[in-house]
Amino acid sequence: MIHSARNNHKLTLAEYQERAGASNQFRGKDTAIEQLRFGLYGEIGSVLALVKKSYRDLQRADLHGINEELGDALWYLTTTAVEYGSSLQEVGMEAMTQLQRHFGVNTSEPNGRLTFEEFDGLVSFSRSQLSDDQTLVRLRQLGIDCGRLLTENAEKDLIASPPLPILSTILADMVLVGALFEQNFVDIAANNLKKSDSRWPPKGSWYVPLFDDDRVPLEQFPRQFSIRFIEQKTSIGKPYVIQQMNNVNIGDRLTDNRSEPDGYRFHDAFHLAYLVHLGWSPVIRALLKLKRKSDPNIDENQDGARAIIIEEGIATWIFNHAHRRELFTNTTTGRLDYNMLKQVRDMVEGYEVAECPTWQWEKAILDGFKVFRQLQDAGGGVVDVDLIARTLTFQEPNTVSGTSDAPLDQDERAA
Repeated sequence: MIHSARNNHKLTLAEYQERAGASNQFRGKDTAIEQLRFGLYGEIGSVLALVKKSYRDLQRADLHGINEELGDALWYLTTTAVEYGSSLQEVGMEAMTQLQRHFGVNTSEPNGRLTFEEFDGLVSFSRSQLSDDQTLVRLRQLGIDCGRLLTENAEKDLIASPPLPILSTILADMVLVGALFEQNFVDIAANNLKKSDSRWPPKGSWYVPLFDDDRVPLEQFPRQFSIRFIEQKTSIGKPYVIQQMNNVNIGDRLTDNRSEPDGYRFHDAFHLAYLVHLGWSPVIRALLKLKRKSDPNIDENQDGARAIIIEEGIATWIFNHAHRRELFTNTTTGRLDYNMLKQVRDMVEGYEVAECPTWQWEKAILDGFKVFRQLQDAGGGVVDVDLIARTLTFQEPNTVSGTSDAPLDQDERAA
């Protein structure tokens, strides 16, 4: 049975188009139509691939995946229609007519602003005409119709005459496929907007509040502090890093833990970036002895060993990913691999940081690697953390007043 999305049942196609358009990075590009059509084809292909894996026994995660991929396809279909000079409202009106014809339902033409609930209502009314043995046929037809769109000429002189019938047919196909997998179309659209808002923050968005805002001062991160990274070498020339806060060593000395040096000894820059942009770092909380002991549940589940291991695992996994991509040197905001961001958010499911949207993770990762590269190039330095302004900044070793980068004495090395 298709479940109703009560909170989103008034979502209109026009509203969806307006909100989806805010995240359209292809607008104005000469190749926009081609890129958008390829994107739509790719998302439909992802739906087919999900079904191929376990057609007879789709798990809950697979159904969630179908919902997400159909949502992404809806985004591409909408932006494609707009790029051709049409609208999702126009496409939807024709798609509704096609679905009414498909089900043999005689109703008056939709008036005014069409809503996603109207599609779900039609499908629910005609549910008896849908059966599992239609699934492969509908999936195949969806692929065929999407392929037809690629045969359309994308020259600019055709913008005044968009391929409305093909786009409408694809939308009708998507409604039917979603219904066969018990996906409510209003949920598909609403979930996609939620995903877009998480990836591309709407105007005026600000960070999720710091997770220790309500704790006593002794369990809060200092809102502004600096960490000094001091690079040294062992007697055999192996580099390592000591970190200091207020001239006091914190944590153990860090090496790259690899035969060929790769700079990972500076990786605490990543944890500091997570703290700045996510308000979360069980690793830094443990280093500074700021665990929230007054709440045993938070102390064990949010600040405990498992959370620390997950954070370290995320930092290592992303570093390995970045190492093959020039440490994200040329990656700008909005261009970080979404699949990587999605995987990271899956890894923190169940933890407080799961509340943070994708755009905060992207800022944390890119800013962390920026400071990491600066530390590596300079052979150390000072990293300033500001949790009020949400900034992470680097100072070169020789620009920091009142500090010295002279080699540590034997007692300090032993520490």
